[in-house]
Amino acid sequence: MLSRYLEILSTPGARAFAGWGLLARLQMGLTGLATFLLVQMQYGSYAWAGIVLAAIAVSYAIVAPQVARLVDAHGQSAVLRWGFAVALLGRAAMLLAVFTEQPLWVLIAIAPTFAAGGSQSTLTRARWAHALKDRARLDTAFALESSLEEVIWILGPAVATVLAVSVASWVPSVLAMVSLAVGGYVFLSLKDTEPPVRRNSADAGLTEAALAVAPATAAAAIALPPVTAASARRVRRYRNPFSGHLLVTAPTLGIAALIFLTQGAMFASIDASVVAFAEQLDAKGASGLILAVWAAGSLVGGLAYGVIAWRRTLATRLFWGVTATGLFAVSLIFAPSLFVLGGLLFGMGLFIAPNMVIGDGLVHHSIPRARMTEGMTWTRTGIDLGVAIGAWAAGVAIDARGAGAGFAITAVAGLAVVAAGWRYIRSRPAYVEAPELVPAADAPGHLVAAGSADATVHLPGEVAHAHEAPASAQSPRVPV
Repeated sequence: MLSRYLEILSTPGARAFAGWGLLARLQMGLTGLATFLLVQMQYGSYAWAGIVLAAIAVSYAIVAPQVARLVDAHGQSAVLRWGFAVALLGRAAMLLAVFTEQPLWVLIAIAPTFAAGGSQSTLTRARWAHALKDRARLDTAFALESSLEEVIWILGPAVATVLAVSVASWVPSVLAMVSLAVGGYVFLSLKDTEPPVRRNSADAGLTEAALAVAPATAAAAIALPPVTAASARRVRRYRNPFSGHLLVTAPTLGIAALIFLTQGAMFASIDASVVAFAEQLDAKGASGLILAVWAAGSLVGGLAYGVIAWRRTLATRLFWGVTATGLFAVSLIFAPSLFVLGGLLFGMGLFIAPNMVIGDGLVHHSIPRARMTEGMTWTRTGIDLGVAIGAWAAGVAIDARGAGAGFAITAVAGLAVVAAGWRYIRSRPAYVEAPELVPAADAPGHLVAAGSADATVHLPGEVAHAHEAPASAQSPRVPV
């Protein structure tokens, strides 16, 4: 079982960036509940804690994709050495504001600085995509990343709870800062495995394809006649500004982001509800153990998924995975004790990491490689938005009705993730891998599908979907 993981870790530089990237990501699992408990224990309000956590999550949803675009354009180390510094200063400011009991609006104003460091999980995946060209090995790498990441997302809150309750409310936040500072900056120093900076995908694809044919073709592609250039400018002037956006050109990305959003809502609502449920039973310290059981289930499920030779399509696996997750989410409402709750969370965890792996697979096979960091960040943006919604809703519900109301929010999120999976399998049952693009013989500078019978012209860097380019012998169907 472990041989496939050891094989990909033997890739030059892989162990270093995977290890330090894991350390940098430890803060992802700590920050959310650490901040939630920090505010709740200092101000005595679940609602306030949920609002602050929601503000941080919304900030990630807005800022992280923009940071990802800068990373794709200028490189990881060039952008994030400043981004990490801003994020660390923001976390220190949050600690100071809470312990000086500043009003709620001050805490909300500090929240956007947390997102300056972007999404660390996408950085490691971008390096795997750069290092591994074989699809099977890359899927195994994504399975490993998702398994470890899910443990971080679930075990992190458990550690945060134990430290906040048993030691001091500020300890988890400081631990998160150390994780980002040490792991993040060492990760950025590993320049050998950093993905190269790519120009705009359209410009890069046009130039590289033209140069690959002949210098004469390159000259024709770059120096277009004045009339053609003017026509192109007139067309572009009235073009829909959203037509090139990844969420538009790769609809699968939007569905994956929606699924990640609903799972994020479940994560946040479960974290808050488990703490409240344990507190109602006068066993608040045991909440950390319950969340650790959840993490164990996710680790087992993710590692098992990565070594199974699946025959079902990604679409089928996605549907059954989110369906099982949704059923377990609904069942949490009826847990009579912490023991039963732990068992249900373990069963639910078995499907969490595989769902994330499937989502990453959908994204990887539906976006241009030059925009990989941005595409992966949109799925994490979905998680952040879900955490914002789940944290706010669960906090308000718990203050009003107790832990049971918090688990009701989890149930709603579970039903939503089932609906999203059903929507995907009904509307887009399969994905056709984009065929190799080559310069058109009769239109230098334009790229067409290699071996295709039709005359459809694809812009460089765009990905063809099922409704755009039917599968042929030269462009095999890839089940997703």
